[in-house]
Amino acid sequence: MSRDKADVLLTVDADQRAYLAGHELFTGDFGALLDHIDDLLPATRAYAVMTPNVDQTVNLRDNAELMAAFAAADLRIVDGTPLVMLGRALGARGLRRLTGADLLPTTIAHAATRGWRVVVTGGAPGVSEQAVEHLASTYKADVTSVPFPKISAPDDPAGAEVIDALTAARPDVVFVCLGSPKQDVWIAQWRDKLPPALYIGAGAAVDFAAGVKSRAPRAVQAVGAEWLYRLGQEPRRLAKRYLQRGPLFIVIAGRSALAALRGAS
Repeated sequence: MSRDKADVLLTVDADQRAYLAGHELFTGDFGALLDHIDDLLPATRAYAVMTPNVDQTVNLRDNAELMAAFAAADLRIVDGTPLVMLGRALGARGLRRLTGADLLPTTIAHAATRGWRVVVTGGAPGVSEQAVEHLASTYKADVTSVPFPKISAPDDPAGAEVIDALTAARPDVVFVCLGSPKQDVWIAQWRDKLPPALYIGAGAAVDFAAGVKSRAPRAVQAVGAEWLYRLGQEPRRLAKRYLQRGPLFIVIAGRSALAALRGAS
């Protein structure tokens, strides 16, 4: 599957709906998002949720499997201040940053009032268990951990044991915390075998919930500089993401703005 890199644009229609690479992004706050999740549950199939940020947006240009997962997702929630800023500049007034790190505790708190069963999987050994212990005690919710084995690729057969565990757990919501693109492609590739539930790719959210990593202060998040804080925490792991791939978003933003100007002329 090959794509022209110029296809990855952020566009906004006359009704102020935002689209990334031709696929609609969720517009609204956490209240609206939880209302939408309420409408999907109890699930009758495996629903896929992606949380695109700048890095994922750049990767959409070159990663055919990620693009396929993005196109097939049922819900795309923006987790990236530059994406929100670009969308608003193009006219999407209701676009907001709803991070996976915030979505995990917010959903579990809501699940406690709805009787949903939530599963958290992924992360380093022991981290999901630590996160679940904290979340369950804080929100008095039905939340459990399913260990995720080390896999060489999203289609690694070792992932089948996770599916068996999820089937036994009968969850309503599953947070898959493998990092992107692995988590998103894994959900897409195994979707036909996954039990009915809402599957959310949430990356480092499990680390924050477990307390093994700290989030940037709210003031830093508000100005869109959380990436700098994370880079300072993990420079070797995140340098390529933020310093090499990150600037490529400027190309996408420029093409998006140019396309909007051409459409208005």
